Amino acid sequence: MRDDSAVGLYSSLLRLYPRGFREEYGPDMTLLFAHQLRDEPAVRVWGRGLLDLALTIPTLRLERLMTGPASSAAPLPFALGALSIAFAAVAVTAGTFFSVAAVALTLAVLTAALAVVAWRRSRPLVGPTPVADHWWKLLLGGTVTLTALVVGTTATGDVPSGLWWPTMLLGLFSLSALIGGVLLGVAHLMQERSSGTTS
Repeated sequence: MRDDSAVGLYSSLLRLYPRGFREEYGPDMTLLFAHQLRDEPAVRVWGRGLLDLALTIPTLRLERLMTGPASSAAPLPFALGALSIAFAAVAVTAGTFFSVAAVALTLAVLTAALAVVAWRRSRPLVGPTPVADHWWKLLLGGTVTLTALVVGTTATGDVPSGLWWPTMLLGLFSLSALIGGVLLGVAHLMQERSSGTTS
């Protein structure tokens, strides 16, 4: 796709924003998109642009409907979280319909990830927190996920063939989170020791 047609397509997608926002920021967003296409790979620019559109358009539309100030409510993360729980419930209750369960589980993970991204974008900006300070979250998440996976597969006796790949991916995710948590925990400990000796 040529840059001119890509910029035209992006500009037409901006029409999904509320009119006031589009009139104020649309030309600058289009110009920035064109510059990014010139300087970066198109796949990266489109991926970042589409993710931004998918998160900000519903947020701005919902905020416009709200009566309070836009910063007082962040409905998108909660809506996506509720949708993720609904998809997870469908996956659990699908029974022997393994393809339905796999699709619902995939949608649950996707909407949960979007909820986390939307929630992080709606938080007020504060000073940067070192990544190593979050080691315990990875360790806890990996432990809980791996424990749930082991208990679930032990209770059922065997993983159904339709859920084999999602189960393996979940196992890999939990192991990766555990390893990442341990490595970040060690980095955090070393950082605290080095800051303790310098002060």
